[in-house]
Amino acid sequence: WLGGMGVIMLGLVILSRVLGGGASFARAELTGPTLSKLGPTLQSTARRLWTIYIFLTILEMGALYFIGGLGYFDSVNYALTTLPTGGFGVTDGGVMDITSSSAVLILTIFMILAGINFSLYHVLAMGNPREAFKDEELRTYLLIFLLAWLGMAFSIFRSNLDGPSGDEIESLRQSMFQAASIGTSTGYASANFAEWPVFSQIVLLLLMIIGASAGSTGGGVKVLRVRISFELARREITRIIFPRKVVAMRVNGEVIDENRIWIVLGMLSSWVVLATGSMLLLSMIQPQWEMNDVLSVVISSLGNTGPALGQFGPTSTWASMNDLSLFWTSILMWLGRLELLTVLVLLHPRTWSSSN
Repeated sequence: WLGGMGVIMLGLVILSRVLGGGASFARAELTGPTLSKLGPTLQSTARRLWTIYIFLTILEMGALYFIGGLGYFDSVNYALTTLPTGGFGVTDGGVMDITSSSAVLILTIFMILAGINFSLYHVLAMGNPREAFKDEELRTYLLIFLLAWLGMAFSIFRSNLDGPSGDEIESLRQSMFQAASIGTSTGYASANFAEWPVFSQIVLLLLMIIGASAGSTGGGVKVLRVRISFELARREITRIIFPRKVVAMRVNGEVIDENRIWIVLGMLSSWVVLATGSMLLLSMIQPQWEMNDVLSVVISSLGNTGPALGQFGPTSTWASMNDLSLFWTSILMWLGRLELLTVLVLLHPRTWSSSN
């Protein structure tokens, strides 16, 4: 649970006051074009984010207990692993062992909430819901979830046309839960999606890569970065067609600084290089693996998702990996959780300089 909001955000108060590195950490962790402070100081910003985080955790505990029908122990544990998008269950079967449809729906809702930029909750608390819902990343995040949900539901339903009646509702329910779980890197599994149609598995892989919103507890490369990369591609196409036209890139009506664009491109290119190298490495040291095993393990590790596909799906473990594979995937998980640029910031001497 502590790792959800991040040791980074927890350390902002100490680092910014003692070591002077808090701002550098925050700029890498909150990956928007600018660092929007919720308070006059970095310490107050971290304090307000943690207040929101604790409130949502307690709210989910109550919802699971009073509405979902789970016991006290299960309610506490699932709340402590949903908000940080950790995805651990209290039984071997995890969410598959939960018989309450209300509890599963509550988990779905709070996974979606955990994937939203937490600064938007502060905007809501200040009585500005319209401003919060105008956020372009939020709308993109919800659109991706909706398209993934409906696309997988249709794919699953099409593959079960000869199945019993009621499969339509089950397809919608299972795909909604997994779209939220994988899209936010929580990693809960309500079904063995490693056996789903190929289309649905591809969608799940894309969700692992994209991840949740910047400033959330989710993993992945973040929706904001993906949106900026698409905006950049559109701008360059426009420049080719209209060479003399000046095209500024904007997010939420504000022009994105070119330096921030290069940071986003640096992050995405670093991710591609690391993922490609890791796939080559694992395919060499684990020659018995199939293509979907290699692809999904690397993508799942970097996205901090948990379950992968193939022989490493949600009903299996990673115990069959050799020591080198386990070591390298552990490194990928660490890099994915802190994000590549954050690790570079962490290792840079200037981060720890008192003059920073």
